[in-house]
Amino acid sequence: MALSSKSKIAAVLLLAAGLSACAEHMNNWDTVSGRAGDAPAANTAIHTISPWPPNVENTNVSAGG
Repeated sequence: MALSSKSKIAAVLLLAAGLSACAEHMNNWDTVSGRAGDAPAANTAIHTISPWPPNVENTNVSAGG
């Protein structure tokens, strides 16, 4: 039983779509880049306790007058 020309075209298109999906997946590497930044320093800065004085959030400022 021979395949019709439409079946052959459909098979070729499916194969091409499958291969292009594999090529796109291979472009997404999980690597470290030299321009990635300094993540440990950024994390340290984010988790540093705030250096503000304890009464900085006090909005009840007394003023004479």
